[in-house]
Amino acid sequence: MAATIVLGVLIAAAFGYGLKKIYNAFFKSEAACCSEECGSCSGGCNVQKALDDSYRVRVEKIEKFPIHRTIDVDGMTCEKCIYKVVRALEKIDGVTIAAASLEKQSAQVGLKENISDDILRDAINKAGYTAGAVTA
Repeated sequence: MAATIVLGVLIAAAFGYGLKKIYNAFFKSEAACCSEECGSCSGGCNVQKALDDSYRVRVEKIEKFPIHRTIDVDGMTCEKCIYKVVRALEKIDGVTIAAASLEKQSAQVGLKENISDDILRDAINKAGYTAGAVTA
């Protein structure tokens, strides 16, 4: 009886972990292969291509905004980093859309209103990365 309960708990835990991974991969844009141990995300996996395509689409939208900025970002190493930087920037009131690039080590934002460069830098720094120069 106890063995059955333990087995049931282990199966439920494994199932829950699997659901979390699926949720993160599909709904939060966090790639399953974006851990530093993977090594395949330096351009070799399909997730990288999807992120590159998404970046291009977002940048095209950002460039149509009358107010947009590019921010140098230091410390991004994987797709999860991109996600964190984009989320941090999009939480700022006045930022409509954001995009980040590992290759360029920068982020771009489309703004509805003029926002201080310090606010943009602060959001990136609070997300755990180092924000550099901000250009229009």
